[in-house]
Formats: sequence, C-alpha cells, structure tokens
Amino acid sequence: MSAPVTGSAWLQVLEQLEADIAEYDIALAGGELVPVQTWVPPRDLGPLPDELQPRAQRLAVHLAGLQSRTRDRLGELSAQLNDVDRRRRAGTAYAG
Repeated sequence: MSAPVTGSAWLQVLEQLEADIAEYDIALAGGELVPVQTWVPPRDLGPLPDELQPRAQRLAVHLAGLQSRTRDRLGELSAQLNDVDRRRRAGTAYAG
C-alpha cells in the first residue's frame, strides 16, 4: 500500500521541480540570473518508482543545462564588467 503513496509523492515533487525549472528558463531567457542549485530530492520519499525514472532523468539533464547556461551568463557579465572597468581606468588615466 505504501508504493502508490510513494509514487504519488514523487509525482508531486517532480511536477514542482518541472514548474521551478520552467520559471528558471523564463527568467534566464529574459536576462535574469537565477540561483540554480543542485537539486536534492526529499529524503522521506523512498526510492524513485521505475516508471518515473525517465522523467526524473530528463529533469536532471534540463537542470544541468540551466546551471551551465547560468555559469556562461555569469562569465559573460564578468567579462563585460572587466571591460567597463578597464575602459574607466584608461579614461581616467587620459583625463588628468
């Protein structure tokens, strides 16, 4: 009798994770930086039911992609900030 409850609980957790990932996708596409963390499932759910493993794997791949895109965006922003700082310092050197 516990297997259906576990499957149902896992289904709810995966649906929430899907919703969170969709929000992260939208935010990142809109230029926002989102703190995408490594996802750790709740401990009290028991094992992931076999029928949900493909869905969970797809979500894990999608989440890893978001993390990678976020790191790339942070790198781009860091480079832009460094360029602005370099230009500011160069302008200050020639202004005086």
